[in-house]
Amino acid sequence: MISICIPTYEAKGKGVFFLKKNINSILSQTYKDFEVIISDHSKDNEIENYVKNLKNDKIIYIRNAENIGYPAFNTNNAISNVKGEYVKLMNMDDYMESNTLLETMCKGFTLGYKWVITSFKHFNYDTNTFFNPLSPRINGDGKHLLKGVNTIGCPSVVMMPKNIFFDTKVEYMIDCELWYRLFDKFGLPFIVNGYGLTIGMGDHTFSSQLASQYDEMLKKDIIYCDEKYKI
Repeated sequence: MISICIPTYEAKGKGVFFLKKNINSILSQTYKDFEVIISDHSKDNEIENYVKNLKNDKIIYIRNAENIGYPAFNTNNAISNVKGEYVKLMNMDDYMESNTLLETMCKGFTLGYKWVITSFKHFNYDTNTFFNPLSPRINGDGKHLLKGVNTIGCPSVVMMPKNIFFDTKVEYMIDCELWYRLFDKFGLPFIVNGYGLTIGMGDHTFSSQLASQYDEMLKKDIIYCDEKYKI
């Protein structure tokens, strides 16, 4: 079983719109052995009502009332409730454009890889345009990731073993630190080509809202990772 973990929030009133698109893309997958774990730290009940009205046994809703505003805590809350052997992370405003993406990513594990990442393209919800298709990669020893140079992408690109969590002491580059930790433990991932994943962008995102604090938060994260990994 694949456990698809989706951290959710109200997203300036667009939460249900994003989640509906995400859920529909998951339910259309050719690979059917999955569950969806939604950890919601919204300040309202719109997402809760939407999910419960779906009445789908594959979709589990969990209310997260702690550490509201921090994606790492919200995602970890979802991961801690999974039943599947592998975890597929999905940001709320992302979606699978290819209905064979789960099936294709799972093939990486049958080939002996311990984690899998996929290529993707971006979609700007503010301008309604696609842009910047990317194929993830890891350069050399991967330590560029610990400097915030993200050559892999956001959390939605990964499928990984269960019981692996974000380091909540990292504030901004939580994905980069996780990518390095997976690489350090498991080696290179299996990479899926074809841009079957779409990453949502816009002023609703966590990164956009923290743009003014980017330099300070990144500096703190780099210092922390340098100490953690003895760089």
